[in-house]
Amino acid sequence: MSALNALLYAALIALITAAVAVIVPRVIKNRRLPIFITVFLILPIGQLLLLHSFRFESWSVYWMLGALLGLLADLLLLLYTILQEKKNAAEEELKDARHRASLEKSHYDSVLRRREELAGIRRDWLMRLNTVANLISDGKDEQSGDAIAALANRINDTNENQYCAIPVVNAILAEKEKKCKSAGIELLIELYLPPTPAVSPVHLCSIFSNILDNAIDACSKLHSSNKPVIRLKSLVEGDYLFIKATNPSDAPNSKPGSGRRYGFMILSELATRYGGSFQKDYRDGIFTAVVTLLLYSQCTEV
Repeated sequence: MSALNALLYAALIALITAAVAVIVPRVIKNRRLPIFITVFLILPIGQLLLLHSFRFESWSVYWMLGALLGLLADLLLLLYTILQEKKNAAEEELKDARHRASLEKSHYDSVLRRREELAGIRRDWLMRLNTVANLISDGKDEQSGDAIAALANRINDTNENQYCAIPVVNAILAEKEKKCKSAGIELLIELYLPPTPAVSPVHLCSIFSNILDNAIDACSKLHSSNKPVIRLKSLVEGDYLFIKATNPSDAPNSKPGSGRRYGFMILSELATRYGGSFQKDYRDGIFTAVVTLLLYSQCTEV
């Protein structure tokens, strides 16, 4: 054996010994052998066998074992790389989904605060209205009638449409209706929701917000002179709540944009949490989204 071969032998043996000393305690502690560690152990062993085969003039068992171990290490390394890429992609999607869920919760909290502020404003205006009414009854101000009418109109402007029996859902839908009006879209709502469903209010707000945002986005991209109409309905059949939205749309892309993709992902995840499903369909220029929820399932908050 040449001095160079001897040096390489010594280096590989030292590397394998050091690797075993470091890796074995970790494997025992974690009770598993990761693919990357397996590759790290196989590669130097295969290299050592190939180096040993150089002592023979023809191919030997050592050469074949070394080549096979090298091939096995390459395959395991490729598998590890593919799995790692999928894991990284899944982690990124989960991170984005959690971020959107956090934004939805913040939006829900802001809607609640806005609703409380509007309630305070209405109470204040009603007090002022009573004051003006008293002035009229005392005959102190003949112009109070016009002031009452103007004040009453302002109060009516702050009233929220009662789409259902759940206040926070009303607030979300009122906001989406304003968004539709500003975009020239007609929103028709026909809802039935149990007053106290087992579905979290945060999740309900997220479902209605995402399903309508997707519909509004599709309608805003239409190239048509006709006024687009979004129809939102819900009903209860048996133990299930069905939420359905239909809207005109161009043919959807096979790969939707990031906003719609994450919206669909959130709808699918929430439906699964409640033992239901999320389905979407496009036919004859109409896009349909249906969320099914089991009303009495147990679910953990996001």
